[in-house]
Amino acid sequence: MRAVCCIRLEPHYRRQAFVNGLRAAGYTVGEFVKPASRDDLLVLWNRQGAEEMRANEWEAAGGTVLVCENGYCGRDANGHQLYAISVHGHNGSGQFPAGGPERFAQLGVELKPWNSDPDGHVLVCAQRGIGSRLMASPPRWETKMAKRLIAMRVKFKVRLHPGRAAPKTTLEQDLQGARACLIWSSASGLRALQMGLPVAYSAPHWIASAAASKDLRGLEQLVMSDELRLQAFERLAWAQWSVQEIESGEPFVQLRAMKESAA
Repeated sequence: MRAVCCIRLEPHYRRQAFVNGLRAAGYTVGEFVKPASRDDLLVLWNRQGAEEMRANEWEAAGGTVLVCENGYCGRDANGHQLYAISVHGHNGSGQFPAGGPERFAQLGVELKPWNSDPDGHVLVCAQRGIGSRLMASPPRWETKMAKRLIAMRVKFKVRLHPGRAAPKTTLEQDLQGARACLIWSSASGLRALQMGLPVAYSAPHWIASAAASKDLRGLEQLVMSDELRLQAFERLAWAQWSVQEIESGEPFVQLRAMKESAA
């Protein structure tokens, strides 16, 4: 079993932890042009641009692509960043192992009672357009949504992505008194769900789609189910790992076992 690790060297991305974990899971880490079998991994940070082309070629040749990103919610027991890892795609467009409720319970994330205001605004959360061709937010998606909401005579606010311009208000402030949160596929939707605000998403996939409604049509049938919301968070907790877990090799072993059981 071989692995190519394309995680960047900067400390934030924890490349060495990934390299150590891959080796601990039994992989030979190096630079390989093509996979020899489905057991050979190409490990990417997100899936975009030239790396997406390489990922497509790797999968076409029979190998497996692991896509990594910042974790979806919560931090580990020491308050450190969690990292998302899945096969093929990110933010719900890929596959990852699923287990019981214990991983989410360990995060200590509070899911507040639903408090949607029927007369409130819809918060439209813009994104930067980073990701695969399938999952990247379209250019000016928030502007297009705003125009459609105006035509629908729906009250709304647009929150720009912090990477574009630092908003003067926090996400929590913008969600106060809201009817719902409208996203492409951002983590802002997860924060809204935690706060008790229903979410509608527009992307082909979203990590918590089971607890949300789809696109603008979904604003008329908002999902506010305690059971579905808890299930969504318990499931996504299995898609993210601490640095210590990554370094131990555990996520790579579990992902390999998942693929073997599906074969």
